[in-house]
Amino acid sequence: MSHSHPPFARRSDLDALRAVAMLLGIVLHASLSFFPAFWVVSDSRQAPGLGILFSAIHGFRMPLFFVMSGFFTAMLLHRRGPGALVKHRFRRVFLPLLLGLVTVVPAVHWISGVAMSSASQGTDEPSADAKKATIGTAAEAGDLDAIERRLADGASVNDLVGEFQVTPLHLTALANKASAVKLLVDRGANVNAAATDGGTPLHAAAFVGADEAVAALIAGGADVNAVNKRGKTPLDNAIVDEGTTIYFASMLKLTVNEDGLGRRKAAIAESLRQRGAITGKPDNLADLLMQIPLFSHLWFLWFLWWLVLGLAAVSLVGTRLPAVRPPAWLIVSPARYLWLIPLTMLPQWLMGDGVFGPDTSSGILPIPHVLAYYAIFFGFGALDYAYDDHAARVGSRWGLPLAIALLVVFPLGMALTTGWPEPLAATFGGLDPSQRRLLSTALQAAYPWLMTFGLMGLFRRFWPEESPTMRYLSDSAYWLYLAHLPLVIAAQYLVRDWPIPSLAKLVLIVAVSTALLLVSYQFLVRYTWLGRLLNGPRARPEPAETAPAAA
Repeated sequence: MSHSHPPFARRSDLDALRAVAMLLGIVLHASLSFFPAFWVVSDSRQAPGLGILFSAIHGFRMPLFFVMSGFFTAMLLHRRGPGALVKHRFRRVFLPLLLGLVTVVPAVHWISGVAMSSASQGTDEPSADAKKATIGTAAEAGDLDAIERRLADGASVNDLVGEFQVTPLHLTALANKASAVKLLVDRGANVNAAATDGGTPLHAAAFVGADEAVAALIAGGADVNAVNKRGKTPLDNAIVDEGTTIYFASMLKLTVNEDGLGRRKAAIAESLRQRGAITGKPDNLADLLMQIPLFSHLWFLWFLWWLVLGLAAVSLVGTRLPAVRPPAWLIVSPARYLWLIPLTMLPQWLMGDGVFGPDTSSGILPIPHVLAYYAIFFGFGALDYAYDDHAARVGSRWGLPLAIALLVVFPLGMALTTGWPEPLAATFGGLDPSQRRLLSTALQAAYPWLMTFGLMGLFRRFWPEESPTMRYLSDSAYWLYLAHLPLVIAAQYLVRDWPIPSLAKLVLIVAVSTALLLVSYQFLVRYTWLGRLLNGPRARPEPAETAPAAA
């Protein structure tokens, strides 16, 4: 029995917006080498302002992508049914993911290894901001006089500082400055203070083999069996092998004394055991499968495949249940914020604090709360299609949500999560940690919805109809994002020590990488089997007929 579905006009505006969300990923990854981050290349010209750009993009880009994906997946489900939907997405999502795992991902690992094999040789003078003797920089340097001066000036010995939001005692422990550890503890530092990942200074020192700091922390009363958010103790960190320690330390841009590292870590482990230390919660199979970083930047395709299967299953079950249809105003009116933001706060609360925006999950098994987070955005996109929002009411009055997101919610959220901007962050000093966390979670949940609805309206206003340029951009964006990361890392590595401004480097990395990817798309992908796999068949333009020669 055949089913006919009424036609639904192609939403070229949303197609273009989905493409822009993917292309912003190139800018996002290109910026990572210019500020302290968990990244393989550290540029000689650091620019904290580019970290703000990263957070502004990261906070909404993938949620926006999943809203668009939910919309178009629901469109395909409506037109073809659940069976055809799964077959289509198997070809366009699952097969490209498998292909990327044996081509692009190994290329990412190879160029990352090359980039990490040598440290930057840049000799730039520190910026004026870097020269300021904050409590964090003084603690990291083990400068006892500077620590005393900062404390006398009113600095708090237990404030979370720096990109990774750790206490001064964490920084001193990582630097293996035993005298500074003792000074900070004597001045009231919480020897068991937890960083955003739940780790204590003893966790940090044990991991990097900071043996003198470990001894000073234990003498100061550190809990040898404190557990972080993953249930790991300092002993778990001490028994991590030398190679793994060096690898993750380089990713985190931590300075580690590699001479005798294995020996020092073994001695630390033995010292901890003598004081009654035990290992923490062992990783079960599910934990291991969630931690193995299999998919790299292609994790979104893995998530999308899970969500497609979920939507198809819901569709099949729904045909056997009584129809329940919420009122349209809950979807297309501003009342949607009243349930979307609290709902998004639930998985956002479980994510790491100290970084503005959502977590990602590149393991074989998706982290449940991260999958749930993106499922909310995907599900709303499907609802937006189901409610036949031809008039684009969801994106109406687009200027207001964009202004609120960028001028209010983003700065407040950044102040709470990262301490930027400092004057604004200082206004939250009276909040206790739980209040700060709740407000930060609410702001991080609101930001992607405001940006998503504002950009939907913006693109509906200025790009309502399909144009050859936007169509080409939409077609090429999938390939550009899949293949961009090895090129971006290579470009970052190439320009790492160039004596030019960081913003110029960023523009150069993005421009050159994008140009090379567009050329490869046009000549190697668009009209080939790979192009058909990614976007379906594309017909080559017919050559213009030559005028018949005059007799």
